[in-house]
Amino acid sequence: MVGRDLHHIQKEIILSLAHRSPQRFSQLQPPQIPNNTFSYHLKKLLHAEFIALVDGGYIPTRKALKALQYEENIEGETSNNPVFITAIYVTNNDGKVLLLRRNYPPFIGWNCVPAGLIHQGESLEQAALRELSEKTSIEANDIEFAGVLDFQYLEDVSRDLFVHTVAFVYSYRLPDRGEQLEGMRSHYGTLQWSDLSSKNILPEVYTIAELVRRKEPGVKSIAYDEPIMDKEK
Repeated sequence: MVGRDLHHIQKEIILSLAHRSPQRFSQLQPPQIPNNTFSYHLKKLLHAEFIALVDGGYIPTRKALKALQYEENIEGETSNNPVFITAIYVTNNDGKVLLLRRNYPPFIGWNCVPAGLIHQGESLEQAALRELSEKTSIEANDIEFAGVLDFQYLEDVSRDLFVHTVAFVYSYRLPDRGEQLEGMRSHYGTLQWSDLSSKNILPEVYTIAELVRRKEPGVKSIAYDEPIMDKEK
């Protein structure tokens, strides 16, 4: 039980690194925590393989990110169920797709379509419209249901399950080029228009594109290898 076994300082370290890494000791350490106390908790996390030390500082390991995303979150809440989301495939009149460069774990820096959890009491369409507004500022009422994507991310060698998500996919076509959205930033990430040829696009984006292009709603189940960030710019 990862979350319940971790000290609150250790949880805060993992959460901080999940949102920004690498970080050095001085960047991670809160001013109210003594050096020896903070050093003790860093060593505990290193020994448990929740964090690793690289040239630029400390980073979260796959084990920590999995705890955040699927197996158990750092607050100690366990789930054995897939995550249910809505995902919205937005295009403009140039045929480009609106992507969000993520600021949140587990795939920080990766590009995805606007998406998010379904809230208690929401219909699927209500959830999709809310996520569209929150992630992009687009206020729409004419989104179209494109299908369901049931997808997993598996570790390449061990085939260990990292993410299991069920996405209810919708599409929306902007009547213009949407130039005002390019580079728009929020705490979720940064928006950009793409022809889907750029690097570091999460693989489910391409499957979502296939669902949308079918014209008739469909269901797709697929397992992907966990993506590896291409560091080249």
